[in-house]
Amino acid sequence: MNSSIREMVGQQKVFSVVPETSVYEAATLMAKNRIGALPVMRETKLIGIFTERDLVSRVVVPHCDPENTSVDQVMTQNPVTITADRTPCDALNLIAEHGFRHLPVMDGERLLAVLSLRDIPTKYRFMREKWLEMRQPLLQPSM
Repeated sequence: MNSSIREMVGQQKVFSVVPETSVYEAATLMAKNRIGALPVMRETKLIGIFTERDLVSRVVVPHCDPENTSVDQVMTQNPVTITADRTPCDALNLIAEHGFRHLPVMDGERLLAVLSLRDIPTKYRFMREKWLEMRQPLLQPSM
């Protein structure tokens, strides 16, 4: 049960875009491949992530033109990442702490994968919930 994220993502195909990509092109790529987030890369460096949440809150709601708006204008800059040797439980903790659903997985400076909340097997989510429940009495102030 102590597998690493590297084992979980295996040979996942990573779709990414460059900063100048239009939101329309990025959204089309996301829809075509049924993915909820795209890493934004400048050469081999991860500089941001463009997510469905960014699309809704930073493009649709403010009425930006998706064909004339580039992803670097609306992406989440400098996203939180996790290293490939960490565990799925570590990933769940980061996801819960920051409130996002997509987590770039790094192997040193190289982007290895994008871990989605749905990629994490239910057993890890269940284990985390149980662990939090067991800790709850320890977190309660004594009277």
